Amino acid sequence: MKNIKRTLLIGILATASIIGSGCSKSNTSTDSTFTNESTAKESKVEETSKKQPKKNKFNYPITLGTIGGIDLQADSEFPKAGFFETNDLVLGFEENKGELASCFYQRECTTKRAAEETWHVEYSEDLKKIPDSMKGLKTLWDDFVTDGRMYKMYSDQQYEVVVDNTEKVTYNGVDFIKEEGHIDVTRKDPSNTRFPELVRAGYIAYYYFSPEGAGAYPADDNQGYGMGMAIWGVRPVDMSNEEEAKTMEENYEKLKKSTKASMETLISLDDYWKLDK
Repeated sequence: MKNIKRTLLIGILATASIIGSGCSKSNTSTDSTFTNESTAKESKVEETSKKQPKKNKFNYPITLGTIGGIDLQADSEFPKAGFFETNDLVLGFEENKGELASCFYQRECTTKRAAEETWHVEYSEDLKKIPDSMKGLKTLWDDFVTDGRMYKMYSDQQYEVVVDNTEKVTYNGVDFIKEEGHIDVTRKDPSNTRFPELVRAGYIAYYYFSPEGAGAYPADDNQGYGMGMAIWGVRPVDMSNEEEAKTMEENYEKLKKSTKASMETLISLDDYWKLDK
């Protein structure tokens, strides 16, 4: 079943700052081949039987609302084709070498009040009921496909976000809805040959609920709580270029591994603040 989230998605979850504060932003990478068919796999537990040894140091630490913190170290192993900070995203961990960035990472969250009074959607603590508009984050995708250092989408082009697969996963006792999908950029007028017929990128998102008061201290709520999401993505490429398309799909597969490795480092917020970062 194809599950398409179109550009009319409302709302950006409350904007956050860069690595280290609650629902803020950072950087990472991606991997997988894409199909237009959506396969829904429910209640699959990605976490495992195999417990990761607890780390006493995070190299690229970030928090996910009040549920805890993860280490983006695995993302630093992702192919680097230039990494730099933008106004809206942090792309990679190293200085841009003059090339387009190959990947990005971002996290967002919203509270009940912001969801209902700002974005006018029903707030839910049930992960299965998080509104598509909150998942879609139109402004996130707008920023992603119109930043010239990642990809420049022009007014004669349009995009849609296509969900390929969703499943429930659990890390350190916390449930997430994991979503894999792709973003297609196409011509508004098919006869307009000034632009590629199809530009495609891939993304991996983890949606979660971060309850108020779940942190070790009352001030932890300032780091963000509510409906949250952590998103990794790869650079859009012209799919008519076989070499670029192949590289993007290979990178997406690598991204799957690095995002999973990062999620496996999830520890409680209490333990996170005790880390020797």
